[in-house]
Amino acid sequence: MAQETKARIRKAAIEVIAEEGFFNTRMQDIADRAQLAVGTIYNYFSSKDEVLSYIFKYEIQRRMKSISELKEQKLSTRRFLKKFLDRHFLTLRENPNLGRVLVREKEFSRAKDNNEIKENMNSLIKMLEDIFVEGINKAEIKDINAHLMAVYFFGSMQGIIEFALTEPEIEMLVDGPDFIIKRIEHIFK
Repeated sequence: MAQETKARIRKAAIEVIAEEGFFNTRMQDIADRAQLAVGTIYNYFSSKDEVLSYIFKYEIQRRMKSISELKEQKLSTRRFLKKFLDRHFLTLRENPNLGRVLVREKEFSRAKDNNEIKENMNSLIKMLEDIFVEGINKAEIKDINAHLMAVYFFGSMQGIIEFALTEPEIEMLVDGPDFIIKRIEHIFK
């Protein structure tokens, strides 16, 4: 029951924040969208800042799970990265509001010095870095700066997603994975 309620709150918050922006969203707005009493939301989250942090944490955990599932498939690094991008971009095509929140409200973490959101964002970059290091170790990728490549890869994802969801040109999310992989083709052996 508690997880179901948190899921309702998270989904409602994504919708409201995507529509109104984080700063214009009130806890009452989230409660109304979730069809819950505002006091119920406060039983789970002390503030809308905490709700936003939870959204980021939840989504990073989903990406970690996706990475674990892909690792079990024993794919080449190139194929792994392509499948990861396909999954990530499909999630955002299916839920553009989620993408809008993740892209627009990440700036909140810098403005409010929210370390939890920063840590979640950095953990995804670290996961990508580990994938590039593994590719180097398996002799599938040239000897590159894995950290810099992870930051570049992440930034490419963010740039395409931000433009696609704010313009909106959602069809860019269909071609985005292939486009990114083609831009880094030179790193593969």
